[in-house]
Amino acid sequence: MGMFTRLFGGKAGAVERSARLARAANLLPPGPAEPSFADVVAGQVTASFHAHDNVDGLVGNFLSAVSRGFADSGQRELVLTLRLENREPPIAKMQEIVRFFAIVHAWAQAGSFVEEGGLTQFGDRGLFGRGGCGLLYVDARPIAGVELPDRALAAVFVEAAEIRAAADFGIYRVLTRIGAQLRLFPFPTWGALDRPSAVTPRESESWLAKVMRMKVPRASFLLVDQCLRLSIPGDAKGLGRGVASLPAGASFALLTRPAPDANAILTWRPGQQGTSGISPEGSDRQRSSGSFVMFVPSDEGDLARPFEDGYSLLLSPDSWRRLIAALIEKQPFSRALSGGMRFELEWS
Repeated sequence: MGMFTRLFGGKAGAVERSARLARAANLLPPGPAEPSFADVVAGQVTASFHAHDNVDGLVGNFLSAVSRGFADSGQRELVLTLRLENREPPIAKMQEIVRFFAIVHAWAQAGSFVEEGGLTQFGDRGLFGRGGCGLLYVDARPIAGVELPDRALAAVFVEAAEIRAAADFGIYRVLTRIGAQLRLFPFPTWGALDRPSAVTPRESESWLAKVMRMKVPRASFLLVDQCLRLSIPGDAKGLGRGVASLPAGASFALLTRPAPDANAILTWRPGQQGTSGISPEGSDRQRSSGSFVMFVPSDEGDLARPFEDGYSLLLSPDSWRRLIAALIEKQPFSRALSGGMRFELEWS
């Protein structure tokens, strides 16, 4: 989704008119175990609001909004959870969420959808009064006491610098860094307006900024038992064309999400020395994942190494040719690597 400049900053017209029609007035705040409800689009989309004091094991004053009715337009339902300040009245936040849900409905009616791994960047008006902020979309996780629709998406609020970094380097670099900031594995599915930014002015120092980056929804890698396995959905669109259009011998990176069965995730900050990561309490850290795999042509054989919050794979000329062909033709590929490691590309 693009940047908007009026209500949430963007194109005026049908989308903005839908937001004006959203019934954001006369909302009632939810109570503990007593949700409140609002019409988003009369007869089509509703929102339920829930007050709770615990998400992901963290205690706070949380407000969750859950949509119902997007699925009729092909859009996955949304869950937007905010950690509010103590005793903060929720009505103003609820009104903005209702208006945003109305805009998502208008997008869906026009055939444009928010999806896992995607983002929405707002303009100067912003959301919740925060100009240039945004939302990152991930698969929702259960919230105690809140009934969620099947396959719901969580919309995670992030501030302006974080949404810019997510647009440049993928949403999971930002989310896992927030996870490290909050000591929460793998990352939060909720936002907080009072949370310090997890990114710095030095993000462009990343080596990812120097290579072509391709976002591949639902792709992930897992390192276990000395095998680096990259899994790409068989229905991935545009990847083959993107790889085929690269200049010969140009390094590139596939941006990934953390593997669902990982028990350790690499994280990175500019200026960091060595590798760093997060893991759940008690983890043996034997199943590691991260936010990208970078491919680099090399004349010195085949080698994989951890790099920033992902892995760098150096490939000999023959291996490079075979990898490029496998990505274009959606074929499996495997290689024995230096140091007893192995790389495998699979299509799920």
